[in-house]
Amino acid sequence: MLVETRVGRLFVEVRGEGVPVVLWHSLLCEGGMWVGQVSALAERYRVINIDAPGHGRSSPTTRRYSLDDCVEALFEVMDAVGAPSAALVGLSWGGMVGLRAALRRPERIRSLVLFDTNANAESKEKLPRYRAMAFVARRFGALPLLLDRLEPIFFSPRTRIERPEIVRDFRDRLTAMDPASIGHAVDCVEFTREDIRSELGRIRCPTLVVCGIDDVATPVSCSEDIVRGIHGAELALVPQAGHLSAWERPDVITPMLLERLATTVG
Repeated sequence: MLVETRVGRLFVEVRGEGVPVVLWHSLLCEGGMWVGQVSALAERYRVINIDAPGHGRSSPTTRRYSLDDCVEALFEVMDAVGAPSAALVGLSWGGMVGLRAALRRPERIRSLVLFDTNANAESKEKLPRYRAMAFVARRFGALPLLLDRLEPIFFSPRTRIERPEIVRDFRDRLTAMDPASIGHAVDCVEFTREDIRSELGRIRCPTLVVCGIDDVATPVSCSEDIVRGIHGAELALVPQAGHLSAWERPDVITPMLLERLATTVG
């Protein structure tokens, strides 16, 4: 189904019955990134899998938007599918949205599982490289040279060698994306993101923070910052996984996620 939100029409797939579990994927991916988790989750929960603005089957975006806009869009989706509250599972971009949602409307977020994300602004050291790649993407789309540079940022060395099919899938999906939508999303996630670490102490819902050990986009130190900031938060590290840990290591992530949700939302 398509849901009209302040950031455009978002494609939402709803499967299963039970406590609502919302999935929000990484920048430059789509809801298909959760292929290793959705079926297992849908056996126990009502899974609400969102394609983020301008990604996947959502409509292209035509204007700039912020992470706060994404939070409001999340709540608009939850309203549209009849979910007053939900567990939020987010990777990278999704984790950034989840943190802000838990701060803004804590009564609507029952628990957080945050993969490979951070609560700070993007580091000044990375910004010039990201700006150069964003310029190329806006002008020309996902050229092979750009995709070559993104691969080691998003995937671990093991994944690139042993699971080339998901790397090809990532490249194919990104190549098909609207260049303007890529630009607006990168602006939102990378260039206008604010540091919210000082606010994390206000989050009270159960929180699990997960990070691939080989993640170079949001290294383990970013996850450690979040765990230090949220009372009672726990950290889990995933070996031989990069930034897209849930896609790369479903053998580890899916049972971990099911166990966590069972203990926090039933």
